[in-house]
Amino acid sequence: RAALGRLTVTVRSSRFDCRRPLSARRHPTLRVLSSKMASTNTSDTRPTIRGVIFDMDGTLTVPNHDFALMYQRVGCVTGDILSEIETWDLERRDAANQIIHEMETEALSGMAVMPHARELCAFLDKHKVPRGLVTRNVDKSVAHFHKEHWCVTGVTDGNTDTSVGGTDSNTTPRNRLAPFSPALSREFKPYKPAPDALLKICAEWNVSPSQVIMVGDSAKDDVVAGNRAGCFTILLDQHGKWRRDGTENDVKKTDDNGVTADNVLRGEMVPTEIVSCLSQIEPLLREKYDVGI
Repeated sequence: RAALGRLTVTVRSSRFDCRRPLSARRHPTLRVLSSKMASTNTSDTRPTIRGVIFDMDGTLTVPNHDFALMYQRVGCVTGDILSEIETWDLERRDAANQIIHEMETEALSGMAVMPHARELCAFLDKHKVPRGLVTRNVDKSVAHFHKEHWCVTGVTDGNTDTSVGGTDSNTTPRNRLAPFSPALSREFKPYKPAPDALLKICAEWNVSPSQVIMVGDSAKDDVVAGNRAGCFTILLDQHGKWRRDGTENDVKKTDDNGVTADNVLRGEMVPTEIVSCLSQIEPLLREKYDVGI
């Protein structure tokens, strides 16, 4: 999705303790299980995972984009800014793209890897599970992420997990990880929530979408795209803002990539699982899936 923002974001500890045992961590109102999941966890019935596709902004990187401001500055009135501006006349579209480019470039200076992203991906690499990336951001931002933050040594992700080299210091060098491949930006159309980018990656991997997980922080973009593709879906909900349809009476408004909507997950927005921290995904995979080829 489109990156943006001039906000300087400080990573704050949430009310979720990422290091507590998985069984002790529950989303405040739901633990969503897809009908794809078998009722038993025996190894011969657990789904096999042969690939994981990640969103970038807000999932692999710490959120530092002000989507609401971007919608306001551009003058977008629908829930999909990229699709909307494509319908505008050339002059208005060029002006909108200039604003988006400006905000995306500013956001690069504040880019940081999401805590526990490197540990999770090291686990996938160990089990020979390919990692892909689908974002509504541009190629330039993906390249910056890989070059400056991911495929380098001597970087940290702001946590004290020592499973990927080093000690428990915020200045601990981290081991180099391979880039995400394929990595599709918004230069590939149609954008999420269309499933096309996910299906292209599955085809390149020569695996069925039913053996792939889509991980992202947007219900309307990432979860919907994953569900439409036929993948398992994991929603990263760091602050417990989402509710499942019918489980809560206190429906509130929330923000999903600049779009204000009810905080209730319905229809295509219902994920297979919800986590509040990337550190919860590895134990989830160990518990419910067979991981690897």
